Amino acid sequence: MRAEPVAARVAAACFAAAVLALPAAAGPVEHTLDDTRHCPRGRADGGAPLTAGEAVARALVLLPDGYCGPSRAVDGCDADAEHVDGSFRVYVHQYRLRDGRRDWSRLAHTYVILDRAGNCLAHIPGTDLFGRQ
Repeated sequence: MRAEPVAARVAAACFAAAVLALPAAAGPVEHTLDDTRHCPRGRADGGAPLTAGEAVARALVLLPDGYCGPSRAVDGCDADAEHVDGSFRVYVHQYRLRDGRRDWSRLAHTYVILDRAGNCLAHIPGTDLFGRQ
């Protein structure tokens, strides 16, 4: 009779350890953009939820000035919205045009996470490996 509660406690401890290890496996978040310009949270939650297109448009407005170019290194940005548990995770990646094709190599990316009303839950710039954004 004692083996069952011990096994349950061991299983619970293993599950807790696995859950706590997940953020470490995903890698560190070095910084977030958490100011009112890049991650505002003042929208009322009374209206219709955002669509994927509206989430992308909202996320692009929250990017740093000049992030999507045009500049010497960046011609534009691609964005993709993923609906997760009532919110949107918008992935934005810079590109440059080479021979009429989009080249994303050696450029920055960022994630903007929005609630159903368009409030920013997090704005997480990707690791900039080459010192440019």
